[in-house]
Amino acid sequence: MEKLDIVFAGLGGQGVMTLLQVLAAAATKDHIPARNFEGTGMTQRGGGVFGFVRLGDSYGPKIPVGTADALVSLELSEIVNVIRYLKPQGEVWANTGKVHGYYTKLAPDLYPDQERIAALVRTRTPHLYLLPAAQLAQEAGSPQAVNMVMLGAFCKTNSFLKLESVTSAIEDTHKKFAASNLEAFRKGYDFLETVPPRKMERVSLRGS
Repeated sequence: MEKLDIVFAGLGGQGVMTLLQVLAAAATKDHIPARNFEGTGMTQRGGGVFGFVRLGDSYGPKIPVGTADALVSLELSEIVNVIRYLKPQGEVWANTGKVHGYYTKLAPDLYPDQERIAALVRTRTPHLYLLPAAQLAQEAGSPQAVNMVMLGAFCKTNSFLKLESVTSAIEDTHKKFAASNLEAFRKGYDFLETVPPRKMERVSLRGS
């Protein structure tokens, strides 16, 4: 693969921008061109946040609609806001943990259920992978490190960047939390040893 375009999504405070920083740093270590775009929202109010990472040769930092290779969402319902960027047959990775954003805190009934989100994803791709990232982050001793769990799982099946470059970039980014972030990354990475992506996909879409 000559390039890899990834959309990251989540809520303010979940660490979407940290993921952009880590991957840009890892790409630099691997001498791969990288471009980031920060599409922030109402971060201070728990609003949606998204960002783009373009690895390899690209003409600009923004990923055109319908062309992203993968979408990684730290909060399940945020898929709805960025699914338009995904290319047909692209990959969607999401945390199953539900976190209410600004609007659904005011009106919880507005939060879409998992089956509706799965149906929406299926209009573009069958490749939906759901992880208990919040639980794995808790087990790693850092409930806030859902972003690192998701990154670990994604890197397990996508080797565009060298693993050692990614872990080194994690160590260099937010040094105070390097140890806990690395542990959370390993939790996500190792999770796929016991639950292969194909099985995850069948389970996540079962009955939808």
